[in-house]
Amino acid sequence: MSGIVFGACRDEVREEFGYRCKVSMDSFDDTDNRGLEAEELCEASDREKQKATNAAKNILSILKYYRKHTDRALCGKRCSFASIAPLSSYLNISLGRIKQSFVLIDPHLPDMPIVYASDAFLSSTGYSREEVLGRNCRFLNGPDTEVETLQEIKYNVRAEQSCTVRVLNYRKDGSSFWNLLHVAPVRNATGKVAFHVWVLIDENSKDAHGLSPEMRQLGAVAAVKVAVRSLSAGPSSRSSSSSS
Repeated sequence: MSGIVFGACRDEVREEFGYRCKVSMDSFDDTDNRGLEAEELCEASDREKQKATNAAKNILSILKYYRKHTDRALCGKRCSFASIAPLSSYLNISLGRIKQSFVLIDPHLPDMPIVYASDAFLSSTGYSREEVLGRNCRFLNGPDTEVETLQEIKYNVRAEQSCTVRVLNYRKDGSSFWNLLHVAPVRNATGKVAFHVWVLIDENSKDAHGLSPEMRQLGAVAAVKVAVRSLSAGPSSRSSSSSS
């Protein structure tokens, strides 16, 4: 009984399919023969042309808008990461010998990012080197950091001059500390400012050699300046200084 039913269904499907194919082919032939003639006789009105033109302009304006903002976002990413060139191995070795807490800032890059961070800085703030490089120093600020102090730092950096301030900063774990911060420009052998060095000293920290914070800061700045100038002066000066 089931074989008869399914057989009848198959016959019905075949008939229906054959009928639809015939109708479709007939319709296709009719459209192919007469549709082109109708299309040739039909011409868009001025109103329809204006609508099409306005729609095209709207699409182009939208595309330009998104392209502009996408390019801006990509540029921001390139400035933050790809444009930060690593320091030379010689300079890294020289800076690594300085045991104070400090960072080097590149004032020529957008947002003046950190391009070097000492081990003492990482240890005192709790951040890793990957979390620090490429960022502006503002991540050390917090809710109680005084805006006036930050403005003073910003002014002196732009003026390419040294300053010493007492600023409330925050570690990675959220704990705060009073930072005796000294900021100074670092010039290369040609006299141009290559970096800014920021020497950070916790107000409650004690030096093993009994040096004052001011002496520790000036010593770190002097060591950084020697390393940068000897690098930019060329290999001959480095060899002569090492032999002496």
